[in-house]
Amino acid sequence: MIDKGYLLGERYRIIDTLGEGGMANVYLAEDIILQRKVAVKILRLDLQNEPQTQARFKREALATSELSHPNIVSAFDVGTDHGLHYMVMEYVDGPDLKEYIRQNAPLDLHEVIRIMDQILSAVALAHKHNVIHRDLKPQNILMDKRGNIKIADFGIAVALNQSSVTQTNSVMGSVHYMSPEQTRGGLVTKQSDIYSLGIILYELITGTVPFNGDTPVSIALKHAQEPIPSIRKKDHSVPQALENVVLKATAKDPRDRYATAQAMQADLDSSLDPERADEPVFVPNHGNNNDKTIVLPGFKAPEKEQPTESDEETKPDKKEKKKDFWQNVKSHKWWWIFSIIATGLIIFIMIFALSGSNNKPHQVHIPDVTNITEKSAEKKLEAAGLQIGKVVKRQSDDIKKGHVIGTKPAAGNSMDQGKAIILIVSSGSSMVKVPNVVGDNYYEAAEKLENQGFDVVREDQYSNKVARDNIISQSIAAGVEVKPTQTTITLVVSRGKQVKPKINTVTLKDLHNYSLKSAQDYAKEHGLTLQINQEYSDEVEKGLVISMQPEAGTKVERGSTVTIKVSRGPKEEKDTTITKTFTVNYIGTDLNKDDKSDSKSGDASNKEDSSKGDHVQIYIKDDDHSLSNIYRDLYIKRDMSFSIPFSLKNGNGQLRVVRNRETVLNEKVTK
Repeated sequence: MIDKGYLLGERYRIIDTLGEGGMANVYLAEDIILQRKVAVKILRLDLQNEPQTQARFKREALATSELSHPNIVSAFDVGTDHGLHYMVMEYVDGPDLKEYIRQNAPLDLHEVIRIMDQILSAVALAHKHNVIHRDLKPQNILMDKRGNIKIADFGIAVALNQSSVTQTNSVMGSVHYMSPEQTRGGLVTKQSDIYSLGIILYELITGTVPFNGDTPVSIALKHAQEPIPSIRKKDHSVPQALENVVLKATAKDPRDRYATAQAMQADLDSSLDPERADEPVFVPNHGNNNDKTIVLPGFKAPEKEQPTESDEETKPDKKEKKKDFWQNVKSHKWWWIFSIIATGLIIFIMIFALSGSNNKPHQVHIPDVTNITEKSAEKKLEAAGLQIGKVVKRQSDDIKKGHVIGTKPAAGNSMDQGKAIILIVSSGSSMVKVPNVVGDNYYEAAEKLENQGFDVVREDQYSNKVARDNIISQSIAAGVEVKPTQTTITLVVSRGKQVKPKINTVTLKDLHNYSLKSAQDYAKEHGLTLQINQEYSDEVEKGLVISMQPEAGTKVERGSTVTIKVSRGPKEEKDTTITKTFTVNYIGTDLNKDDKSDSKSGDASNKEDSSKGDHVQIYIKDDDHSLSNIYRDLYIKRDMSFSIPFSLKNGNGQLRVVRNRETVLNEKVTK
């Protein structure tokens, strides 16, 4: 345990304990530089010297830092303090999803879909980066006070191109949410995560997990052998289409599950549509691989009689019977025709078998060609027996221009020898203009954007003007210059025209303490017009509904206007803190190139070690700091962004940044 008040890494002051786990303890801390609360995960003292645990801890930090998504907990920093390994993460002030379900079950089905959409969007991004979580469960999903979802704990996540994915006899994750193939120690794929998502969706709808037992083994056996209990038998109000999403996601055979998290999200988003009301129950194509003997109707096997002694004596000799058979065949006038047909059939079967064995494709493993030149990758793939197909150019901040980002299919998979493989090559890191995809087909536009390096998130909504699966709008306007590898574009996609329900009246739900987004979703779902007014409130949290008119329980016609008051939070005095954000580029300059003459004379006292990176010194002037004192002094080995708060109650401030003894930024900061 770490004492309260301890300053970790000379930056993070420990405030309180948030939780204790088998691998690490989590603390609430304050970042004294950026003046914000953070969560700090510290590897337990008794595990500091275990290589396997350290590797898992580092893997979590790496996986989390690579996944930038609003529904994934952000990783800010990783380091060590007197031998203590720690990771600094975004602090989520709220319960985990398990606690939220326990306190609020049963949940409204629209709320279920809202929560699940956020989870699926985050998992889709992880899968796009070939990261499988492997331990998805409500306890690893956090919810802030506004209802926003954050997935955490990538401690046992593994990239698809890592060999450890194929290890067997290694059961990871939580058994209540574990796929059948995981319980058997088999290959863990993206479909394994989708199975866990199906169990989470089941729990969101029903408030309970589908399988329980006295031991983990008994629960695992149920996942592998027993069908998912029917949701509709417990609650007839749940549409069959929604239950079908659960059934498909939790199919025993991974081939029957959704191919992607995006496909599951698209199916889930339309599960409450009236046109899917009569949907039949989902039936998997591959079953459970538990084949049983089928007895045809009316068939009865003959009873076997025991031979008597007289029968044995009168039974003809086998050789004699065989001889009589062929004498009878040859004596028939058609025997030679039967012989020709039989001979021809045997020759045909032999030719077919031989040709089939010769034509059977040979499987080869796809080698890893990441971060090598395109030509080197082509030689390596051709040496493995593969052809080079389409070459896709993609922006990358991590891979040098002309070097390979990856392949499709990814390294580690197998494919037929001689088949063509797609090569993804870096076109370097640069700003590009966002293309205009409004009106285009979503699937074509998404592929186009992803090939440029963008992360694409899909949101569906009804439209009377835009055809189904075409794009209504994009979150970043066309023509804006951005870095694709650091940008997520949300595409609003048409679900087609909404079928008008037969019911023309709505009984208003109590929207008090709902978030504005939830109130808007409710109004859109029920065909209501929402008028929004904002006012300060000391009692209701900022962004939540204070009151509504007409009041809850009132019956109104569809199309009616509902007026809500949304809290702006308590009225505060004018903020005098200004935050200045800027980026210092890494140039990798030799800090001692100007001191070569000094080295000849033996004077090396003022030299700096260039292996540490670029030396950056930041000076600020505000109400609390003087420009003559160094505010931050550090070395960088990559481009680094800074956000510096200035307290300017009494006038203007100033910012000065020095890199490798040269001033690169010097400007005034005003209110």
